[in-house]
Amino acid sequence: METKGFKPEIRPFNGSLADAEGLLSVERTTFHESPYSAREVQRMLTEGPQRAWLAVAASEVIGFVVAFPTFGWQNRRWEIDLLAVRPDWTGQGLATRLIRAAAAAGAGVAHWARAVTAVHNQASLRAFQRAGFRPSAEPCHLLLRRLPGPNPLSRPTPGVTVQRTFPAMRLQGTGGDAPKGPSAFLLLAEHHGRPAGYAELIPVQTILYRGIWIEAVDASSPLVRTALLRETVELATAAGLDEIGMMVPRSDHALQETLLTAGFRSLGGFYWLWATLPLPEPPA
Repeated sequence: METKGFKPEIRPFNGSLADAEGLLSVERTTFHESPYSAREVQRMLTEGPQRAWLAVAASEVIGFVVAFPTFGWQNRRWEIDLLAVRPDWTGQGLATRLIRAAAAAGAGVAHWARAVTAVHNQASLRAFQRAGFRPSAEPCHLLLRRLPGPNPLSRPTPGVTVQRTFPAMRLQGTGGDAPKGPSAFLLLAEHHGRPAGYAELIPVQTILYRGIWIEAVDASSPLVRTALLRETVELATAAGLDEIGMMVPRSDHALQETLLTAGFRSLGGFYWLWATLPLPEPPA
């Protein structure tokens, strides 16, 4: 049964200010984290790599999903970044329909789609699973560092140098109309002149923040890991970004501890959700 007698439709964001205002209205009743105006969101969703789909009933926006591509060193991914349904419209399958709409568009961009959802958010987890996503076997901690702020790792690490590489080459076959997304770059560390580790970073602009996503950190020692994270914080601060985030498996206590020492805080347990694209057709 449709709430208030209206049958919702799922459609792409049409680029209008009215659509941006409707999307932000839903965001205010769910996340309430976006620092941007409707005009700023309108520009982001038309000029940048982000794309949005809306759930609409009687010309009123009642839900949305935002997605964008990222180009890493190993593959490209379609990120289902943000999903929200107004509380008085939940429980009607709109979240799953929104996910499927976003994933259908991503099939022309990448072979993989992924998302993140809190362990306690069972409604979101079920919606992704119904759409064809599968959660990671091990939950992760989502760790976040707000910027600006003092860098507890500001002291240089003796014998360790860190260099930034060029952005990753975008893979071919994304299609002429596919949105261009952020490309990863590496921080390469040497310890006394020998290769000692790296951090893969992805610059991200969403309707909630501008920041850096740490895709991976691999280091030969705690000293090298500390140097890589210090450089990441300094880089993001110098660029005037809002935050840095990373998903860390619960079993990786060493990396968690280094991030916490660097001023990150845990937002709790989260699952990665993965799906191959295109998604299988839903059962009749």
